[in-house]
Amino acid sequence: MDESRIDRLARKLGGRFKLTSLVMKRLVDINRGSQPLVEAEGNNMLYSALHEIELNLVRIVPQLETEEPEDQGAIIQED
Repeated sequence: MDESRIDRLARKLGGRFKLTSLVMKRLVDINRGSQPLVEAEGNNMLYSALHEIELNLVRIVPQLETEEPEDQGAIIQED
């Protein structure tokens, strides 16, 4: 595997941890039955996942914070 390819993708995503997380999540999706978004490069799904990232077909989407109601978790006792 080309080391410069990995470094380029890591910089693109903001670090090797984010790249690894995205690749692993994509591989889990593929193993659970999702179709690859690019033609498989041989039988190696890792290369397919990396190629999908290069083509911006998959990306990391920040999790949106949900607002919790102020009274959630509060116990109200009535006499």
